Amino acid sequence: MEERFQPDLLKELTLKMLSIAKKNIKEGVDSLANKDVELAERVIAEDRLVDELELEIEEVCIRSLRFVNKEEDVRLVSGIWKIITDTERIGDYATHVAESARILASKPTLKPLIDIPAMADSVVEMISKCESALSSYDVTYLDSIWETDVRVDALYDQVFRELLSYILETPRLITNAIYLAQVARYLERAGDHATNIAERIFYIVSGKKIKRGKVYNRSLEEV
Repeated sequence: MEERFQPDLLKELTLKMLSIAKKNIKEGVDSLANKDVELAERVIAEDRLVDELELEIEEVCIRSLRFVNKEEDVRLVSGIWKIITDTERIGDYATHVAESARILASKPTLKPLIDIPAMADSVVEMISKCESALSSYDVTYLDSIWETDVRVDALYDQVFRELLSYILETPRLITNAIYLAQVARYLERAGDHATNIAERIFYIVSGKKIKRGKVYNRSLEEV
């Protein structure tokens, strides 16, 4: 690897990692909705790509520490280092969804899947906004991401309540309900990690920290 700071390479690899994790979230839920075991297996196998990219990006970050001397470069390296951790977790949740889909493919359908695919669509939307913000260095793409996460949380609560009712009314389908509840939980957590990524991108670009959409400190240049 060339011995110099390569911010474009860092962003390129991180965007690639985000894209794979996002695709795996969508396809994991698609495999669940369509009882598609082949697709579920593919999602599980592709998690390896996410893990490999995490290690590659981490190595670039380590090498970059020798060359960064500007505040904005330090923010990029430290921010990317945190982003890949959250992205790797999103990839893991996509794998867990696919593993649940593989198990449920042979079991009776408990209920039409509406809210779980809606959760996945929202998580995908959040990740897409993060990709756009990091690619363009434009934090306006993140403006509504916290509201989207609130929607994901609300859908999770709704799914959980409905599945609890199914468990009480039809105990023989408790296994199906538990797996679906776990899927909803995986997606809710993926949304939380996407929010973490958004907050880190906001810091990389602006030098300001933000939590749940609220900026709560000045940039280092203003101190």
